[in-house]
Amino acid sequence: MIDPPPTVLETRQVTKTYPGDIRAVAGVDLILKRGQMLALAGTSGCGKTTMLKLINRLEETSGGSILYEGEDIAALDPVVLRRSIGWVMQGDGLFPHYTVAANIAIVPRLLGWDQAAIDARVREMLELVRLDFVEFADRYPDALSGGQRQRVGFARALAGKPDLLLMDEPFGALDPITRDGLQQDFMALQAQLGFSALMVTHDMAEALIMADQVAVMRDGLIVQCGTPAQLLKSPADAYVAALLDTPRRQIRRIAELEA
Repeated sequence: MIDPPPTVLETRQVTKTYPGDIRAVAGVDLILKRGQMLALAGTSGCGKTTMLKLINRLEETSGGSILYEGEDIAALDPVVLRRSIGWVMQGDGLFPHYTVAANIAIVPRLLGWDQAAIDARVREMLELVRLDFVEFADRYPDALSGGQRQRVGFARALAGKPDLLLMDEPFGALDPITRDGLQQDFMALQAQLGFSALMVTHDMAEALIMADQVAVMRDGLIVQCGTPAQLLKSPADAYVAALLDTPRRQIRRIAELEA
């Protein structure tokens, strides 16, 4: 019998309240296993991005606990924590005054790697995201296409060999063809390297296609969490059904055009 994969991330009744009694997150329980992707989906303002910031301690929780690889992150140095977790933001977040190689090298350098190891990792990561080292290492971000910049963003996030990648709408700014290609390449990269990923997206089709588990948020709460097949078969309420209706309607329309 094969043992289940270990838990990389667990949140227990996590809350976040802002001044004026504004509750952005209202008791969230999540479990992310090693090698899996969990998508946080929902409409704007439902608390998705706030959850990412709480996990990375860019903001502090108002209640509950977050465990990363079994340790309560409240007991960890926030800087050390952030260096052990990859972060991919909407757009790409690259430093414009750094070359591609220098951007990718940031976390390994902060972790104290020697120069030979850093150089080898930069070369390795560019190959993994399918960018030629000789062609791209010395370029600056403004000389790259949107898809190339996002590939560098993934390479930078993974350069320090994190077990967890946090992603905030990582494909949202890309054209549909580039977006689809990057999604497919990312899933292949995750399968190859075995890291876990927590992705925020407002695109339910993207969540269904890419994620092992989808957690739907509304007003700071998880209203349903399950596999894509479970959500499609049995949406918990009208809100979840409405989010699923868009990809379903698109599929029906395409089928009608092909008939």
